[in-house]
Amino acid sequence: MSLDPLLGQGRIQASGVMANATASRGWLDNRVILDHRRWTCMEADVTWSAPAHVVILTRQGGTSQTSINCAGETSYRGMDRPGSLSFVPANVVREGNYRDADLVYTALWIDPEFTARLGIRNETLPTLLNQRDAAIATALQAFQEDHAAGVEFDSGYVEHLTGFILHRIAQLDRSKTKPKTYGQLSGAVLRRLEAFIDAHLAADISLQQLADVARLPVDTFARRFKATTGLAPYAFILEQRVRRAEVILRRGETPLASVAARTGFCSQSHFSGTFKRLRGITPAAFARAIPES
Repeated sequence: MSLDPLLGQGRIQASGVMANATASRGWLDNRVILDHRRWTCMEADVTWSAPAHVVILTRQGGTSQTSINCAGETSYRGMDRPGSLSFVPANVVREGNYRDADLVYTALWIDPEFTARLGIRNETLPTLLNQRDAAIATALQAFQEDHAAGVEFDSGYVEHLTGFILHRIAQLDRSKTKPKTYGQLSGAVLRRLEAFIDAHLAADISLQQLADVARLPVDTFARRFKATTGLAPYAFILEQRVRRAEVILRRGETPLASVAARTGFCSQSHFSGTFKRLRGITPAAFARAIPES
């Protein structure tokens, strides 16, 4: 089986290649693609570039030696290990040599046009090779595991997750600079946003829609929203959905699939998982604990 990445073109010379299954899924008209696979060979020389950005997280296993050079500027010499995180921008040529590779990785491929839609300038995204970031690793791992478990994600969730990862990557290269402070949203704008979210809670709410309500660019809106509420926009929406679900459950309306649909969750499993993560208890247990009137 080929070791070729999901997207792009180039040259791979490898020995001792083992056939391994792959799993991939696209959202937003394939502007965002999740790719999960095992990659096994004795040695491989890779020269590759792709028309999309790619985030790569090593989940299991590793290599005895990894040497990577990107565009003649960014290089890495060492080993792949669980938690190793790389980001290669679109159209950047990467050349690598991998020895004794037996690893499982999760990759997120992102269309540069979609990145620009999120208010992120593609030219500001750095090349990162085998670094570590717990926040990105946790988010990407949870996304892949939930997808493998059958969770159906709405486009709003995928958009917010991708935006979070890209904004985080854009900041990783600037850790030595003084962090910026961001202004807050006015009370009138926040009330307008809260009303919009409340009215559309059962529907798919995108970051772009919220930015339009606030009359701000997407990246500026996201930062000011978090500075004002303490939560990223999608986290705020999830909190509002769980609060509404609590109200419905207290009324004794307990078909969980119906509650999930009425509160904007894409599936009952997504609803139950989110409810338990935010409240420490499943919605079914929450409903059983409500005293009978």
